[in-house]
Amino acid sequence: MEKELIISVYKFMGDDMLSGRTSDDGSPSAESLRKHILSNWHRYEKISILLDNVVQMTRPFLDEAFAKLLEEHSLDEFNQKIHLPDAKENLVKDLNNAFKIRLKIIQSQREREKEGDELGI
Repeated sequence: MEKELIISVYKFMGDDMLSGRTSDDGSPSAESLRKHILSNWHRYEKISILLDNVVQMTRPFLDEAFAKLLEEHSLDEFNQKIHLPDAKENLVKDLNNAFKIRLKIIQSQREREKEGDELGI
């Protein structure tokens, strides 16, 4: 396993105002950033996400790129693997809110699946 992957969000996305979840034209998106992180998850001990030069990230972008990682990895695994060394306080707050919402969505999905299993659906 390699030591560290460093991802500059600005360089990856090619923009400083990040919004939306996907792109129709194949350009980098929140979804492609999440997939890049996931494809390298087991290859590196640590993944550092650099946010220098990023002016804004909308809630849908934060959810798609980062919070949806919680669908495949626990919050503890995320905290051990992902590092945001230059994250500003307001971004950390927005990210925490995105995590809380995504965890509620995941919990609701699991409860619905469990109810469906119990009903034989």
